[in-house]
Amino acid sequence: MKGEKKGEANVPAIVLSVVGGIALILIISFVYMSLNGPNYTGTYNQKIESGEIQNPISRFGLMFSDSSSEEVSQGAKVIKIQTEQGEKHIIIQADLGDFDISGIEKEIINYGAIVLKLYNLHAIPFTSITPKVQVYIDKDSYYAEITKGNIIIKDGETQKPDIIIRTTHEEIFKMIEDNSYAKESISSGKTSIEQVANKIVLFSKGYLTLYQEFSTIGGFFIK
Repeated sequence: MKGEKKGEANVPAIVLSVVGGIALILIISFVYMSLNGPNYTGTYNQKIESGEIQNPISRFGLMFSDSSSEEVSQGAKVIKIQTEQGEKHIIIQADLGDFDISGIEKEIINYGAIVLKLYNLHAIPFTSITPKVQVYIDKDSYYAEITKGNIIIKDGETQKPDIIIRTTHEEIFKMIEDNSYAKESISSGKTSIEQVANKIVLFSKGYLTLYQEFSTIGGFFIK
């Protein structure tokens, strides 16, 4: 009888041990997956080199200008932009093909997101909760949702972004023309990155990779 009671008393301990072991495995897996998400940098570099992804500045013959639309070359299209410094212009000198003006702006945003390597962000492990980045460019608003390495640019604002990026069309042009300029733009304060989600969420979605990429920048998120 005593032996049976002793065995029965050990059952909860065994259950707790198993549950604790499973929980530990899940925690370790969660941390590992958060730190070691898919890296799409090589894939994107290959797509850029092959021409599958093209720099929109050269593709559409884009220019950022302070001049009025009357001063641009005949036949060129103009996107008028309202900035804190007044009206600016994006001049489109090449054929748009199937793109409209809104599509051009999204191409600019998308390429800027590629420069910032947002494609390496990922959903929270064991969930379908994807990264969302709110982007304000001068007075225009867009947000990027990242799904399995794909950057999807949408108009307007998302209710629960992870971070907010504020920049200008001029700064985006500079980043696209010179990939190394992104760090300078952020460190100089011309482009700002604001943390919205808590640090656990940012960590679980792979934002630590971005932090490491821009680790020399003061004031970056996840301190």
